[in-house]
Amino acid sequence: MLVQNNVNAPTSTQVAVQPQAPEPARMPIGSWPWKVAVFLMAATALSYMDRQALSVVGPIIKQELSLSNTDLGQLLAAFFWTYGLMHIGVGLILDRTNIRFTYPLFVALWSISQIGAGLATGYASLYVARLFLGTFEAAGQTGAARIIARVMPPEHRAFANGLMMSGGSLGAMLAPLLMITLADSFGWRIGFAVFGGLGLVWATLWLAWFRPNVHVTSVSANPEPWSDILRDRRFWGCVGGAICTIPLLHILGSWIPTYLRDGWNIPTADQRLPLLLLAIGLDVGFVGGGAAVSILVKRGRSAPKARLLVMTAATLMMAAAAAVPRAPNLVTALVLLGLVHIGRATWGAIFLAFNQDVAPGRVATVAGTMGALGACGGAGLITLIGAVADRTGGFSSAFYIAAALAVLGQGFMLVSFGTSKTAPKDSR
Repeated sequence: MLVQNNVNAPTSTQVAVQPQAPEPARMPIGSWPWKVAVFLMAATALSYMDRQALSVVGPIIKQELSLSNTDLGQLLAAFFWTYGLMHIGVGLILDRTNIRFTYPLFVALWSISQIGAGLATGYASLYVARLFLGTFEAAGQTGAARIIARVMPPEHRAFANGLMMSGGSLGAMLAPLLMITLADSFGWRIGFAVFGGLGLVWATLWLAWFRPNVHVTSVSANPEPWSDILRDRRFWGCVGGAICTIPLLHILGSWIPTYLRDGWNIPTADQRLPLLLLAIGLDVGFVGGGAAVSILVKRGRSAPKARLLVMTAATLMMAAAAAVPRAPNLVTALVLLGLVHIGRATWGAIFLAFNQDVAPGRVATVAGTMGALGACGGAGLITLIGAVADRTGGFSSAFYIAAALAVLGQGFMLVSFGTSKTAPKDSR
């Protein structure tokens, strides 16, 4: 059968494809899908609040539980490793179950893990709680990606993904404000309980409100065979992008505070404003990047071409990291870091939309695979950068590495998607 390929190639080009089963009727785009995206943004914010709670009150917990800096570092890393390693397994579960019930179940489980962390009596029990928190939070953005792929048409997914992911920067801003207040007034354990309780409230509200038609929650009747996915160069382009570019956000979150302290002599207590401004930069990128794609689509660009154009602009912003070591003053350094944050957030939201195109029947599994690669790659790079900083006495190499990886990651995407003849399918 011959079909007209009007997404990635000129309209005069015809491409032979295999016959496919009829797709479910599309749900008209209206306000409801955007309400879903806002709901998912709230869940993402809660997940970031939970994962950052320990780092916010780490000094207090160190003293109370008689922990060393090495102990605290291991507790922080415990979340990160299980979060990365569980992405693929969690993705398989989400793709094979009713998302209406499975997604809030994971939210409830990570919330219970957070409450459990507040009940910890020592290093071992807190370590186990952090392992469980990372395990269940792996379903956060992976599950949200599957839901967005089902309720949003391709031309709106980049913006919807950005809206959902902006919850991460919102959570990063709220975590220190709320946790420090709760810890000062009631103790850090109450703070963990409140954060976990908010997640349980979210899960209850989701179950009461989210009642979509069948095709949104049903398991795909024709999931793509893995043999086809592994032969699709778009999948390998996403793999390259995930390994190179996803870790940049983990690097920034891990080392920027130390860079500000060691490089510019800014004590931790005085870093609230610069870190807040950088978190706002993430929000600008998450939402603004998707909005830019939507604008280009309305002006006649195909969704894939619009995404690649905005991603390339975002890559140029991330490449500004190479100029940070030569910044003549703190203001210039913060402006450059702001560009890097905006670029990374923009790139990440649009990257998720490409993940959703590769295998519509296995969205959570594909997105989970990319999340696992990015998280584990981030863990390795964070360790490497720390070792290099100890040897060189600074973080210049880290910024050069970040800029190079950003360019390389976008190169993978351009090679894989820029000349692709395969039109994205509608997962719905």
